[in-house]
Amino acid sequence: MKKIALAVSLVTIAGPSVALAQDVSVSGAVTLGLGFHDVSDIPQDLRTTSLDGRASVDFGNGLALGVDAGFLGVKIDDVPFDLNADFIGLRGSYAFGGGMSVGLYHERLTLGADILPIDIALKSTGVSAGYDSGDLSLGGFVGTSETSPSLGPDVDFRDAGLSAKYTVMSNLTLGAAFQRTTIDTPGTDVDLDFLGLATTYSVNDKVSLFGGLSRTSLDIVDLDATTMGIGVGYSLADMVGMNATASVELARTDLSAGGLGDGNLDTLRFGLTVPLGGKGSEAPLNSVADSVFNPRHSAINAGLTSAF
Repeated sequence: MKKIALAVSLVTIAGPSVALAQDVSVSGAVTLGLGFHDVSDIPQDLRTTSLDGRASVDFGNGLALGVDAGFLGVKIDDVPFDLNADFIGLRGSYAFGGGMSVGLYHERLTLGADILPIDIALKSTGVSAGYDSGDLSLGGFVGTSETSPSLGPDVDFRDAGLSAKYTVMSNLTLGAAFQRTTIDTPGTDVDLDFLGLATTYSVNDKVSLFGGLSRTSLDIVDLDATTMGIGVGYSLADMVGMNATASVELARTDLSAGGLGDGNLDTLRFGLTVPLGGKGSEAPLNSVADSVFNPRHSAINAGLTSAF
């Protein structure tokens, strides 16, 4: 938690100073979130608090560096322990002429609970490539992941994905993402797929709408989780004297586990988003839409982010 808070704080403080340098620009956003969750067939409700940050620094010479960080705390009614997750990602890229770019990334997702002596971590590393024509942005990546503690020397994770953003009009943006994580085991290979669609629409200078739809599926056990979220944002610039947006989102995750039964998770999510630099984010960082517009580099990580 301290590591994540420090990363977000440094980005927030350094952003305005870096932006003053010639040909250097900063973009990104920070979202403080609060969620209320109802799980079908379970009497206990869940409450989550989150802090997510994303920042990119473009040095104007083709080189760009970025950091993503987040924390999620989960409290379950009548349960004497809390769950938590934190995430940090580093990325760098170099843009060539004609809109093409190549890059590297490294991410770490850590899951823990008060009663567990150790945390479970998923570390992902790989290479990326992109194309940007202004209205259209395309991206792709390949990489590998590993868990800590390790699942064994013969278990490997291979990640790959594609993403796209298209600005249809100045106030309308569409996004799509597909990722596959293949888990290689001595007996068989298991594919976990993440597929998502998202959109954001600015009604006027005050009101914006956003929505996302994702599906995470595990082929070997016929397990599917479908998440849909729609929300509205309202600019607080005139009220608080700074560029900030308050948002509310309604989301549902439907879980289908083959012959084991179905279930759903209903969520009411609030957010307060502050942009960094000249460009913020397409949607609040705690929304389903953002998990599609800016997916993490593993279908496991992307699916969890979309649902929570």
